[in-house]
Amino acid sequence: MKNILLIILILVSTSSFSQVKIDTSEIKSIRFEWNIDTKTKDTTLHTKLTEYKSGFYIEKIEFMNDSTEFGHFFIYKSDNNDILTKTSIENHVTGMGNGIITTYFDKYRNPDSIVTLTRKPEFKKIFVPIEKRYKKKGKLDYISDLDGKNFYKYNLFGKLKRIEHFRDTTLYKISEYRKNHLISETFPTRKKYRKKFTYEYDKKGRIIKRDDNDQDFYRYQYNEFGLSKIEKIYKKRNMVTEYTLYIYDKNGILKRKKEFIRNDKLRNEYIYEYK
Repeated sequence: MKNILLIILILVSTSSFSQVKIDTSEIKSIRFEWNIDTKTKDTTLHTKLTEYKSGFYIEKIEFMNDSTEFGHFFIYKSDNNDILTKTSIENHVTGMGNGIITTYFDKYRNPDSIVTLTRKPEFKKIFVPIEKRYKKKGKLDYISDLDGKNFYKYNLFGKLKRIEHFRDTTLYKISEYRKNHLISETFPTRKKYRKKFTYEYDKKGRIIKRDDNDQDFYRYQYNEFGLSKIEKIYKKRNMVTEYTLYIYDKNGILKRKKEFIRNDKLRNEYIYEYK
């Protein structure tokens, strides 16, 4: 892997320092490289490589000792060191540019407050409490976050069946649930439904289809390690127009993600290296 990256860097350096002008009128692909720390769940953008119609352009980001000073990072802290889920999350930290956003959760694993920290132009810390009310056994009645107020509805067995999302007292989305799975999202207007998404799952609870109620739908495939392929299907001709491949090593560690458009043309490629 290091040899491959070294070859790429040499090619990029050669083209960068030559007098040949790079034609940037057409982008063939954009490649992102990330540093991933499996213990802290920290992912840091390291290198961006853009391939144009002729030539390459490489953008390498050098991070300071404190990565919050510059760059992008995401840190998820959970109580079982597993993949982030609503039942395992303790707090969620994101950073971009010169700011940090930390979301804290209560004992029911629902958002409790948001703290933003900015460094420029001056040091500032802002605490934003989240308004909410619970029913019996920790079931939410409503919760107000930065996007508005969400009201929760349950069936006779106490299972979540609907969330109504409001902005400034206007209903803008309805989320329907069945067996703890999101099955539809409807975006109503005063006269009719503006848009509706529907979701289907397999016996293991994994999403296998997302229908945007438009001219396309998405199909999901899995292997023994997890998600292996996402396809975007044009309904009228039942034709694959875009697809994404997930590539794992023999130990089930995600190593690459490739995004293709029509005629199997590679649009984006993501390479994952772990430390």
